[in-house]
Amino acid sequence: MRRRLALLVALPLLVVGVLTVAVSAQTPAAPAAKVPDVAGKWMMALELSIGTSNPTLILKQEGDKLTGTYTGRYGDAKVAGKITADRQLQFTVSLDAEGQSVTMYFQGEVATDGQTVSKGTCNVEGLGEGSWAAKRAS
Repeated sequence: MRRRLALLVALPLLVVGVLTVAVSAQTPAAPAAKVPDVAGKWMMALELSIGTSNPTLILKQEGDKLTGTYTGRYGDAKVAGKITADRQLQFTVSLDAEGQSVTMYFQGEVATDGQTVSKGTCNVEGLGEGSWAAKRAS
């Protein structure tokens, strides 16, 4: 009798467990967000309190890590930064401006089509904050 009672209790639990495993096996997991590809040449529009400039940015990418070259008024400078799966771009540029070492900090959002950067803000050591945008060069 006890054996039959134990079987009656265990059988529904077993059926529920099997159904749960079957349903979860059929439900696809949401794909992990992919880091956007930002490698290549970008034309920038940089606005600071001292004026506007149009530097060029060449980015190289390995996963979420960025390196590359920023070319502007003071020549070429190295870029180091990252890109996140939610399209947030961050990088720094360290350059020599008329004998002074200056670091520029950039943040921006890559458009879903990967062709533009908007909502860009920058902070230039010693010169304050500014804004920037960029478009992929053709």
